[in-house]
Amino acid sequence: MHDYGIWTVITPLVTIFLAIFTRQVILSLLSGIIVGFIVMTHSLFGGIGATLNGIIDTFASPGNTRTVIFMVITGGIMRLIVVTSGVRRLVQFLTEKNNYITSKRSVQLLAMLVTSLIFIESSINQLIAGSSSKDLARRYRVSPEKMAYIIQTSCVSVCSSVMINGWGAAMMGVIGVQIAKGYITGEPFEILARSMVWNVMAWLSLASVLFYIISGFAWGPMKKAEVRFNECVEEHVSLQDEQDEEVIDHPACNSLWNFFIPILTTVVMVPIALYITGDGQFSRGSGSMSVYAGVMFGTVVSFIWFTLRGILSVENFFKELYIGYASMVKISSVMVLAFLMGQVSADLNTGQYIAAVTSGVIPGGVATGFIFVIAAIMSLATGTSWGTFAIMIPIGVQSGVSVGIPAEYMIGAAIAGSIFGDMTSPISSDAIVASMATRCDHIEHIRTQFPYALVTGLITLLVYLVLGFSA
Repeated sequence: MHDYGIWTVITPLVTIFLAIFTRQVILSLLSGIIVGFIVMTHSLFGGIGATLNGIIDTFASPGNTRTVIFMVITGGIMRLIVVTSGVRRLVQFLTEKNNYITSKRSVQLLAMLVTSLIFIESSINQLIAGSSSKDLARRYRVSPEKMAYIIQTSCVSVCSSVMINGWGAAMMGVIGVQIAKGYITGEPFEILARSMVWNVMAWLSLASVLFYIISGFAWGPMKKAEVRFNECVEEHVSLQDEQDEEVIDHPACNSLWNFFIPILTTVVMVPIALYITGDGQFSRGSGSMSVYAGVMFGTVVSFIWFTLRGILSVENFFKELYIGYASMVKISSVMVLAFLMGQVSADLNTGQYIAAVTSGVIPGGVATGFIFVIAAIMSLATGTSWGTFAIMIPIGVQSGVSVGIPAEYMIGAAIAGSIFGDMTSPISSDAIVASMATRCDHIEHIRTQFPYALVTGLITLLVYLVLGFSA
């Protein structure tokens, strides 16, 4: 393993600073990647060449490729439910027919509820929450930045706390290794269940989302974004925004099933695929294969549904599908670069470097808070929560044993720090999906969400400090 020293953190720093100051996510990612390869190759031209090859090599990973294709196909499904009036009928069903959604507050609560209920996979739940609420948000003048904050924060908080999904399986695997090495005793499921109580960032984040929804309070960049959004939206757009979408004129377009058939078939297929790929165990299933199978199945069912009902001819079905695919080019490009950035960070050993320079300097009383802070910095720099807790849970467990802090506290703190970066890093895949799902500019999403997450993180740190000294 090559030691790049302090240079290992240059790549994430370049990316984050450029993202903040230029607000151009592709430029920022590409620049950070090139800098990272220059560090590894010690050559400008070598770094540029490695970047070009790295973009291609990203597709050598089946998981990466399936995820990118999943996002593109999702754009096609979203396009189908729009042009067949599925989204419009959902809006009318929730507002004019039943008065379920009548205000800004109810729109935001809907987004939070949908995101929280579909906890099997983080990308799917954000996309569904976005597609079911973004037109309602326009109608009641809730900014894309606010919706992206609600959807992503709820998603990451719930998915990191519910153990019957890919997140839980990954965490139990890491904990199992620590049990095998003799640092702790017990069953991974039981230890993780006790640790989830101390995933304070998740619980406080959910409470914060509810507070901002119910109170209507906004501050900082988020408040400016909401004011700007309301000033830009004309009155007729807020009242009849659904009329702006191109919708096919057909009697069968009056059905709410045009929304639910593509969505439900996609969602239902995900746990089935998890069960199949996991050989009968959901926790061992492949997340990327499952969401890929879900959108493929949803597309096939959509083809049968819309063509047999005469809403779309075969030619028009694929025409609309390709329009949807084309709309995902930008966000898919960002995802490819984010994957490559993650690989560059791994090759530079960014996470291990941060862990190494901070190991052995943890005073007993602040151990839990220290693990949270290091995990937060690491996840912010690398943009991966999974990679962070895979590194920080073992460090937390072993540090806890050495200073007499319960392992559950340290595991909870490691997970909490990991999701902080997921909420604040411009190279986080969950943040990218949230921006796409709500049609929010990605850098604006990060810029407006960061202060909210930072305040929650500071309160979380205080809780861990109190916890550490009381232990």
